[in-house]
Amino acid sequence: MDDIRKPSRITDAELAEIRRRRPGVRASLACEGMVLTAEDEALFEQMDRERLTADEGAQRILEISRTKRRAKALVSG
Repeated sequence: MDDIRKPSRITDAELAEIRRRRPGVRASLACEGMVLTAEDEALFEQMDRERLTADEGAQRILEISRTKRRAKALVSG
């Protein structure tokens, strides 16, 4: 039997800290010319509700990005 454990979900305190920092992150991104879309915001809210760890959230973003890229390639190709 494998002893591979599923990562634990983030705690209430960690979620509160993420939400506390989010406005500063938005401002920092805006300074770089990157503005989060409503779709981006909805994704982050969904990940908050699911209490995904940073690694799980990054994996989710990669999956979505790859799916969009494949769909775009099919349309363009």
